[in-house]
Amino acid sequence: MAYRITRARSIAAGFVGLSFTTSGCIDGEIADDDGCAEFCGTDTYSDTGPYSEEGPYCSDYDCYTDEGYYPTTGYTDEGPFPDTGYDTGYDEGYYPTTGYTDTTTSTSSSTSIDTDTTLSTSTTGTDTDTGTGTGTGTGTDTGTGTDTGTGTDTDTGTGTTGDVDAFPPAGAFGDEIFGVQEVDLIGTWSLQWAPDNTTGDSILTIDDNGNFTWRETSADCSVDTLATGFLWVEPGQLVMHVDTWERQLPWDTLGVLGEEFPAPFRLRMTYALLGPNLGLAGPDHLTTDLYTGRAQLQEQSQGIYIAGKWSGEAELTAVPMGEQFAKVIVRDRFISTLDIEPGINPESTGIVVHDQVFWAADPPIGGPTIFENGNWTCLNGCPQPAGATLINGGNLYAYGPYAAYQRLMVFATGRSFKRDVDTDCP
Repeated sequence: MAYRITRARSIAAGFVGLSFTTSGCIDGEIADDDGCAEFCGTDTYSDTGPYSEEGPYCSDYDCYTDEGYYPTTGYTDEGPFPDTGYDTGYDEGYYPTTGYTDTTTSTSSSTSIDTDTTLSTSTTGTDTDTGTGTGTGTGTDTGTGTDTGTGTDTDTGTGTTGDVDAFPPAGAFGDEIFGVQEVDLIGTWSLQWAPDNTTGDSILTIDDNGNFTWRETSADCSVDTLATGFLWVEPGQLVMHVDTWERQLPWDTLGVLGEEFPAPFRLRMTYALLGPNLGLAGPDHLTTDLYTGRAQLQEQSQGIYIAGKWSGEAELTAVPMGEQFAKVIVRDRFISTLDIEPGINPESTGIVVHDQVFWAADPPIGGPTIFENGNWTCLNGCPQPAGATLINGGNLYAYGPYAAYQRLMVFATGRSFKRDVDTDCP
């Protein structure tokens, strides 16, 4: 198949490695809990960040208040971001768009399907001539006589031969457009950077053809679940076509839509690959344990540091009951608006918004909208283009360029994946 193309492993040419060095820190590494990078120097950071403010908070999405905010203007289920699609992405002149279209949702509809040609490759039926004319032919429909009847033909057959793919075409793993990025993902990735017998393990393994296994084990190794399928890269996002999913669905579709969506389905998530760490934007139940990982792309830049708007998404595409084609079921958005620094110091206010829309409902149903403090302050003077920052108190993030996007991701065990770490379970 198209997504089974094998390529030799290489390193993305556009990657800039992360290296955070300061007094007492180890070059090239950041610790997540009580580690040097989080509290290097003498400054400490409170839950309210370097600045305090009284709501509401204003940004491109108007004002955020305690009454909530439900963004719908210009935002549809066609996704992946509220813009014109994949034509330009966040960075003008990004990837070539020739021959590339937005395949988030199928454009087929019940009024445009020809059941004889679209859904089948062969048709069986009966041809009935009800005419009363006379003929002198010597064979069935091959005689030399003339048929003067006024009969009608009735085709009662229904074609069923041929496979119908309910999903848009899969990406080609290792192709010319995204191949280097896809090859960079090959390997073993662990959500626990130092597995032990007190925490469960979540291990994502990606092979040379783009096939993946996502194994999760309990702390005592007594419970073991698998997710399997294949994946590929699209602009700024990782797409997983899931064939097997043995744990809870990442979204509560049963509670909201009254329907569960067993595999096959697709997960589309914004991702960041910075050094040996992989970040995914995902809902709370992406993993068995509560998932709070985040990955975002810079959509707008302000100031000289990291201020601006950062966006990430996580989306479920599946086939609803009674339908033939996949559609967007639900999408989460993670939007961080980091306000421009008021002075020369790399710190300022901000807000983080997590909203959710179930697009499979008619009309769409808005899930909870969660607001978090987005105050930010950089470590080590906010070096460019890559460095580390604290957002929302003491949450450590890493930022840096990769594959034409400036990316931002949570940098902590249990929240982002580290390369070449395996489970401690047999």
